[in-house]
Amino acid sequence: MARGRHPTRLHIAPPTQEVAEKYLRSWYGGDIIREPHKFPGLTSQELFGNNNPLEIDFGCGMGVLTCDRARQNSGSNIIGIDFSQKPIFCGIHEAHKSGLDNIKFVRCNFNAIMPLLKPSSITKAYYLFPNPSRDYFNKRANEGRMRFLAAIYNALADQGQFIFATDSSELFKCMETIIKSELQYSNVSVDLDASGICTWYRNIWESRGKDIFGITFSKTGNAPGA
Repeated sequence: MARGRHPTRLHIAPPTQEVAEKYLRSWYGGDIIREPHKFPGLTSQELFGNNNPLEIDFGCGMGVLTCDRARQNSGSNIIGIDFSQKPIFCGIHEAHKSGLDNIKFVRCNFNAIMPLLKPSSITKAYYLFPNPSRDYFNKRANEGRMRFLAAIYNALADQGQFIFATDSSELFKCMETIIKSELQYSNVSVDLDASGICTWYRNIWESRGKDIFGITFSKTGNAPGA
C-alpha cells in the first residue's frame, strides 16, 4: 500500500500445521456476520481456556507489540488481529521461537470481528498506526469509526485502557474528537513514551523524522447504546 505501510514484499514461509493450530485462527468476516454463534468469543476463557487478563492488538501487523506484550506479561493473554497474512506469519514465527503460550493471532477484518467481543472482557486494547484513509470529514466513515470505538469500549473492563497512536495529525484529531465527544473515556496521557509502546511502524516513522501522536484513555461508565 501507499507510503510503505504494508510489508507486502515479505519473504516468509507459512507456519507448519502444528504451529498454525496453536497460534492462528483464520476467519472469514462474512461468516462471522451471518453466524457469529459458530465462532468462539474473543475472551481468555474461550480462546485460551483460562481467566487471565486479556489484551487485544487491533491491526497487529508483524506482531512486534503483540509478542512483546506476551513476553512481558506471562500472566496475561494477548490476541493480535490483522487481515494480512504475511505479517501475521512473522508474528507466529516469533511467538513460536520464543515459546509463548499466552498469545493467539486472528486473521480477519477486525470490523467484521466486533460481534465476537464480549462485555468487560478486555483490560487493554491497542489501535496503533492504522493506514490513514483521508476521509476524516466523511459522515459514513466516521460512523464506522464510532461503531468500532464503541464496540471496543463495551468490551473493556472497568478502568480498562484504549491506546491509540498514529503519524497522521488529521487522523489523530478525528479519533480524539470521536472518543472525547461520544464516549465516556477519561484522558490519561498523550505521552506515548510513557506507555512503553514499540511497534515496527513506530520505529520506521521515527527513523524518518515523522512526528508521532499517541493518546491513552481509561474507561469510565458505559458507551452509548450499551
